[in-house]
Amino acid sequence: MQFSVTLLLLFALLLLGVLFSSCSTGYQKEGSTWVWVEYNENVGKKVTWIPEADGASFRVLRDKNYAADQQRVYLKGKVIPEADPASFEVLHKLGYARDKNRVFLDRERVLFADPGSFQVLDFPYARDAQRVFCGTLPIPDIEPAEVADFRATNTDALMAHMKSTVLGSHFIELYPEFQWLDSLGVSSVIVGDWGTGETPTKKFKGFKRIE
Repeated sequence: MQFSVTLLLLFALLLLGVLFSSCSTGYQKEGSTWVWVEYNENVGKKVTWIPEADGASFRVLRDKNYAADQQRVYLKGKVIPEADPASFEVLHKLGYARDKNRVFLDRERVLFADPGSFQVLDFPYARDAQRVFCGTLPIPDIEPAEVADFRATNTDALMAHMKSTVLGSHFIELYPEFQWLDSLGVSSVIVGDWGTGETPTKKFKGFKRIE
């Protein structure tokens, strides 16, 4: 009896291993086309076809969520607009990346960020030589002379790293002072509403100054 139970347990473990190996998330090739495959407990297998992909030059990057070919960069199967595949590099596991011209968070531009001096602090905050950013948004109440002294405090450790992705048009409706986003053709804005940071004289929650 004990022997039978042991065999059943071994069989169950083997079956689980087969199931997990067959449900791997990532880039796969379906015939001559690349796809991104992921599994969701609610809907099961989800396949994102990548018809733009150049099969001859397509490659998966070190961070397996990303791939590139001669003309485009992809994140989970979707094109990152304007990203340069020749110079693209992933900076941080939370979705920061850059190329020679731009900085990205997920698939959105970090607005006005200088890729040469850009550094990730603690999400949602990052900075370059001239600006501090909350997600993709430059914080307007921080002057260039204050940038080096800014630090992320993130007092709510549970919520600080939460991302909020908002349609650009809706963000402008909520915050009319950011109407200038419309002139840049910004499709979406990513912010971290629960992050906190400070300079020696100012305190912030998300991108808003609170003191």
